[in-house]
Amino acid sequence: MLNHTPPRYASPELSPSLGGLWRGRIDRFDPINGIEGWAVAIEEPGRRVELELSVGGYVMALGTTGLARPDIDIHVSPRCRAGFRFDPSVFGRLARLAAHRHDKPVSLRVAGTDVTLLPPAGRAPSVGELVAQWREAILSELGRREAPRSKGDRLLGQLRALRLEAERLRERPLLPHSDGEIGQIDLVHLSSDGQVWFIGWAKRGIDTEFPAVVADRVKHPAGIAVAPYERSDLSANCVGVVGLIETGWTPPAHFKDGFVFAGDKGQFHLRLTPQTRLVRADAFTAAYQQLQPALVGGQGEAMGAVLASLANWLPGASAAGGVFVEGGVDRLLLIPGFGCIAEGWAVSPAKRTETFHLKIGDTVLTADETCTYFRPRTDLQGAFGSAPSVTARAGFTTIFRGALPVGASAAPLLRVVLEDGTSAVLRVDPKVPRRLDLVTDGDEVLALYPSLRFEPVYPALVSAVQDTLRAEWRAPAVLALAPAERAVVQRLPADEGNLRLVFDRAARYLPDLEPGTGLAFVADTGRNRSEALLRFEELRARTEAPLSLFVVAHPDEVVAELPWMLARMEAKRFVHVGRGVALTAAGWAGARASLARRGHSVDRFEIVDDEGRPDRIDGALSAAAFGWSTPALIDWSRTAPRFLRGTHAGGALPEQPGLDRLVAGGAVRLERPRLSRLADLIEADILKGAAR
Repeated sequence: MLNHTPPRYASPELSPSLGGLWRGRIDRFDPINGIEGWAVAIEEPGRRVELELSVGGYVMALGTTGLARPDIDIHVSPRCRAGFRFDPSVFGRLARLAAHRHDKPVSLRVAGTDVTLLPPAGRAPSVGELVAQWREAILSELGRREAPRSKGDRLLGQLRALRLEAERLRERPLLPHSDGEIGQIDLVHLSSDGQVWFIGWAKRGIDTEFPAVVADRVKHPAGIAVAPYERSDLSANCVGVVGLIETGWTPPAHFKDGFVFAGDKGQFHLRLTPQTRLVRADAFTAAYQQLQPALVGGQGEAMGAVLASLANWLPGASAAGGVFVEGGVDRLLLIPGFGCIAEGWAVSPAKRTETFHLKIGDTVLTADETCTYFRPRTDLQGAFGSAPSVTARAGFTTIFRGALPVGASAAPLLRVVLEDGTSAVLRVDPKVPRRLDLVTDGDEVLALYPSLRFEPVYPALVSAVQDTLRAEWRAPAVLALAPAERAVVQRLPADEGNLRLVFDRAARYLPDLEPGTGLAFVADTGRNRSEALLRFEELRARTEAPLSLFVVAHPDEVVAELPWMLARMEAKRFVHVGRGVALTAAGWAGARASLARRGHSVDRFEIVDDEGRPDRIDGALSAAAFGWSTPALIDWSRTAPRFLRGTHAGGALPEQPGLDRLVAGGAVRLERPRLSRLADLIEADILKGAAR
């Protein structure tokens, strides 16, 4: 029932003496995570509280408490679970409400009562305020997807944060006290990336990560991580430690007494003595490898990941140790977030080649042995003797797995690992690596791996494609912008003749649309960009209709960019016409009807070929031609799949039988999407995953 009286808020204070049964508040309206807060019946703490999300007094969604809130539960009852969360999809539902509801307040009340939970700002936000916040959050998240960091990267990030935290200790007077000594550093190594490693001992129970200050003539703030291990030569209250220091300190060649201060006030210290030794990489790596199996907890694993990216990558060092290997990489195709596909050769006359590692910049990748295969290289027999056995497995093809960052460009190093565990590091010609385009280079990949779709790494490849497409999303350039509540968005074709045809049809049918209807063209940075700009200006000079022109940096569909462009145009409804597609006379009439429609169901425009028959090659009903509401599109885009060519078939658009409409013969196919067998496979599987 609609209530015009001022809201009666539940108290956010837990004291029973305040009176009233209900306590609680809304912590946040978060478009990404949902509406979160807590509520409790103070006299019945084990009872779940039912909640109503209302708009202007009318119930829109129901929820209940039941999530753990330790900060509240501990003060009420062990049986209390006072937390609640409304799914972020409620923001999409709010965006679909009619315009006359946008000033209505959004509130949360205890079901069956007039008791309302206190909002974060002290007043109930309006539908319009929450929708604006939601739209901004969704659009800002369009391209913000990063590849997951490795354990080593996470550790280094934490140490950098601790180093900043240690700045406050540098201003304090730091003096070593005998009762503050918590350990000693016996061996130190300065890595090529500036981190300082050490081995020593410490008192049992030492924190595994902490801020510190290295006092060596001047004070150097530092972040330190240690991994403990048991040492039989120490007393029961001490353990051996391997440590990593993120700092600007450079260890001296010969040590005197020094200290590494730690603790909130710098009251504890690790001691450096004249017996502390500075060692080279090979000596430290050998010592670490002996200790690594004994390290306690996950810290040793993370430190091992950091060390693996730094050590044992010196080309030519193997020859000095008596290991003879020659080889090279003929092809190296880089796939950000996944790794790379490599083809090359490696010959070791005396030992069998087992596997490979690859280092590009700071990233170390490992060959997936399930995807590695060898083949004879008879062309090498002249260089390595006539014995066929030497070159019988000299050629290799493999997939290196690892979190390869976008833009990795350093000269690679290839480590060839032999059957006895020894290895050799070889330089790779810096001109060999190249970024793989899964559309244009697809046949090259399938020539190396015809069964790629059935390889164990294929699901990871599909996932990496999605992550990279999101991470590399870029907002279109705006060459002209005219706001319009209703708009047709036309992706321009690649062929110049088809481009002119699209503009001619737009000029012919634009007067038939409702006054104020906008028309937005989307060009790309290809050869016809200038022609598109000329045709756009000619049309703009001949019409009063609001026209916009955007430019994207790729040659494919723009479904992923649609939410951003429509938000800039302030459009509430739209019709999207994809690349290589043009509206027919029936399509323009259908566009007018679609733009005038209410609700949030999808209008699909049937695509026909040049003979008027439904397109059976790329699909008659697809995401290349559809009409919808902007709020529904933005809500869908939060979880929508990304495709290599912008969209594929139906594009995972939602279907509502009985509500969706079909515009028969509404569009004609002028051009085909870029041809690629590999892209067809990957996009079909992305679409299947979205359907599941």
